[in-house]
Amino acid sequence: MRSMILAGLACAVFGAAAAEVEGVKLADRAQAAGGSALVLNGAGLRKRAFFRVYVVGLYLPAATREADAALALAGPKRVHIHMLRDVGASQFSEALVDGMRDNNDEAAMKRFEPAIAQMNAVMAEMKEAKEGMTIVLDWIPGTGMQVQVNGRASGRPIADEAFFRGLLRVWLGPNPVQDDLKRALLGQRD
Repeated sequence: MRSMILAGLACAVFGAAAAEVEGVKLADRAQAAGGSALVLNGAGLRKRAFFRVYVVGLYLPAATREADAALALAGPKRVHIHMLRDVGASQFSEALVDGMRDNNDEAAMKRFEPAIAQMNAVMAEMKEAKEGMTIVLDWIPGTGMQVQVNGRASGRPIADEAFFRGLLRVWLGPNPVQDDLKRALLGQRD
């Protein structure tokens, strides 16, 4: 009940609404496992050089404009990725790990090695992140991070919340993969 009230207040305060980025529509709300309501905190475009790589949306139990608050927020969370071009699974995984390395210290990265290996195995199963594919990374308290590819669960959940937060730092950390994408995911206007 409290989550629903907070989500409603967040929508009223931040004006959460459905987003459209590069023709990809993201709903203003999502349903987490267990029935918890999530609100679209922000969405943006990941670019690499002049290539449009993917659209990403960040869903949280309550909207926030602060990266530290988003990272510390308890409860379920979702990163929704919609691919705009074909990318090899190993290249996609390597980019995530590089982004983690840029935003987590050496000790944390060492601690994350088993979870990274598990995530890489899940990504390797899909062979390629193809244009039009959706990849959802859900944090489910008590279960872990569940990867979904085109709406179907892929692999076992990764039960390390610190790892999930370390992964979120790819987009929200002090050295994000893209500054304007970080601002977009936090609902900040340029």
